[in-house]
Amino acid sequence: MSSFSSPSSVDFWIISRLKRENAVPLTIMAEEYAKEKNIPKQSARKVLEKRLKVLVEQGIVEKLKTYPISYTLKRLPKNFILPSSKILRLICSFDLSSNNHNSQILGKSANPKQKIQELRKIGIRVIALANRYRQKALLTAQYKASIRPGTREHSDIAFLYQENIKEWNNSVMVFMNDDEEFMITKVRTRFNDKKRAFMNVIKSSKALDNAFKHHKNAIMITLTVPHIFPLIIPVKDNGKIIGFIPLQDSIITQLKTLMMAWIRQMWKGKDIKVFTAYEYHGDYVLHIHVILFGVPYLIPWDRKFGRKKEDAFTYYVRRYNIPLPSDLETKMKEGKLERKDKTLINKHIFTALLDMWLEKILVRFGSALHMNLLQAYLDYKKKEKLQGPINEIHRIKNGKWKGKPPKDAVIEYSSGACYRKVQSPKQYVLKYVLKMAYLIANSNVANVEEKDQAKVYGYWLFGKRFNSYSPSLLPKEKEVKIPYWHFVGVFRKLDLPDYVMDRLSLDLT
Repeated sequence: MSSFSSPSSVDFWIISRLKRENAVPLTIMAEEYAKEKNIPKQSARKVLEKRLKVLVEQGIVEKLKTYPISYTLKRLPKNFILPSSKILRLICSFDLSSNNHNSQILGKSANPKQKIQELRKIGIRVIALANRYRQKALLTAQYKASIRPGTREHSDIAFLYQENIKEWNNSVMVFMNDDEEFMITKVRTRFNDKKRAFMNVIKSSKALDNAFKHHKNAIMITLTVPHIFPLIIPVKDNGKIIGFIPLQDSIITQLKTLMMAWIRQMWKGKDIKVFTAYEYHGDYVLHIHVILFGVPYLIPWDRKFGRKKEDAFTYYVRRYNIPLPSDLETKMKEGKLERKDKTLINKHIFTALLDMWLEKILVRFGSALHMNLLQAYLDYKKKEKLQGPINEIHRIKNGKWKGKPPKDAVIEYSSGACYRKVQSPKQYVLKYVLKMAYLIANSNVANVEEKDQAKVYGYWLFGKRFNSYSPSLLPKEKEVKIPYWHFVGVFRKLDLPDYVMDRLSLDLT
């Protein structure tokens, strides 16, 4: 295998083609290669014959004694199966242009990888790898600001999700060690493995328990951006899709980043821990709940700001020219603000800051994507008479709500007598993760009411985690790693190649 240290792109093409069938005639390979590279068939045949001869000598490809002349894959070179190899990126590419001819092109570049890196540098998330089911689902969602239940788009995504689960359940992961022996295991993901799903619940629960144990005070901030931006934008290079941008996801993630930078500066010296729950509305639009542990409220009321050493409210209202109701403005000038007044002013200030940060993000993203995102937002804000992005702030003390809880944390029951239950902050941010775990354990995700299905499928479609938290809230356990097993790929159980079955040493299915 060491002799195959510098494979050419032709080698990769040949191996990829032979992986799909047991025996492929040279004439067919030449036709396909000529068409793909836009060269004469005779030239394609000469190129392939030259490289096939080398691969046969190295024991990677076998020439069959048949007519017409055919070849089959004998074994995979290690370069081909290591995660860093070019061929894995080739197999998982986003060349879906044949399915979509109407997408806009976000500029052209001689280096597609560089284009993706440039987008990521400014905070735009790019999905560069996805299986064929998610690829089609992402194409279905492109340029739509939301996808309503009952629409064809939603039905297509639901179908693709279910088909993806079926394929995972009927497939195995293949690994190879340095002795060229193979191991197979079940394909386990957070969407089809109940053990993994419940382990996620357990870890998240422990992280929250640790946070509430060590921090008496906390606040929860809920962020939602207007549902006017595309869910998905394809990134194309020379007519081929090389990735997808989850635009709403990128915007709200950047908004959270700027918000956290401001809060950490506001509470400089405080050991702030963070837990974020990612949740989808029924129309695939993301909103987030961020719990900040270690701060009693958003703005420290007793701190002085600016050269004039003004109180927080006077400073921010003046600096950002924030309009306030006349009664509040009078009270503030007279220094007669009550606690409820400060809470309301706090809301005005925070919304104005979110508005300012969001506009900066939209200018930056819009420039890179050649879209006037800012104007769309300004028009929407004017039409809806909004000050800025919708947000909610709730205080938490000793693990319980201090003041009014979120409206959807209150559950009304009617069973002979009416009564209500209020979810704790922990229950509130874990509700979807726990629901997902039970659905996966019972294999009945498809039985979720259609109006709520996007709340499940959204995580799969956008490749989004259920939640995230400060690593120190749950110290990582030491993992036992087996260094000499290399990932080969995912295969259907009934279609395992002969080179795997002939040297199979471990079957963990």
